[in-house]
Amino acid sequence: MKNIHAQESGRSMIEILGVLAVIGVLSVGGIAGYSHAMSKYKINKTIDQMQTMAQNIRTLFASQKNYEGVDSKANPKMLYAAGILTDENCPDGCSTTPINPYGGVIAIGFTKDDENHSKRGFAIAFSGLPSDVCTRLATQNWGDATSGLIAVEAKSTNVASISKDASIPGNEKPQNNNNIALPFQKSVVAKVAPMETTGSSVALTKNAAVPMSLSAATTGCGTGGNTSSLTLYYK
Repeated sequence: MKNIHAQESGRSMIEILGVLAVIGVLSVGGIAGYSHAMSKYKINKTIDQMQTMAQNIRTLFASQKNYEGVDSKANPKMLYAAGILTDENCPDGCSTTPINPYGGVIAIGFTKDDENHSKRGFAIAFSGLPSDVCTRLATQNWGDATSGLIAVEAKSTNVASISKDASIPGNEKPQNNNNIALPFQKSVVAKVAPMETTGSSVALTKNAAVPMSLSAATTGCGTGGNTSSLTLYYK
């Protein structure tokens, strides 16, 4: 009798351990699935926010001469009141710097357009992005020329603000620097698509020749860390 009880006890312990092992596997799988779902949610939320901001800015300023006043550093509350920035970006009503789904800074500002017309363009930059997220965002199809998109720029560093009336990268004077996207000749841009260039920490694709290639995006966004940024230029 004692031997029978011992065998039953042994089997029960093995069964319990088996159940615990199954629960452990399911728990790990559940955590991995949740993590993947959250990652996808944040990326989709970021895409939605950037596209909505661009559409709202173009709509609100459609009857204006230019985009002067589009400045998240100088006029965050105005952008919030206009619905360009929302409670998701400004939980305090934009009393402080607006943030993106990854907790990084959102920078919005007016720029020159692709023909260097003053204040005829604007840029939206999301900073504090994990490098892999930056790469995935940079390779998204952000739209064609009808969306007003001029260029997509990926960097391995944060963008704290958009310089007022800055030139679109590649439209400024040539610079021999590995960290700066070199300019395109307009005659070439008109004939060839996509136009893409990379430096050690910058990748740029112009004239709505999107999506950016994976190799260029990886070069621009870098690898590792949470200080990458993506900037979309519109007119």
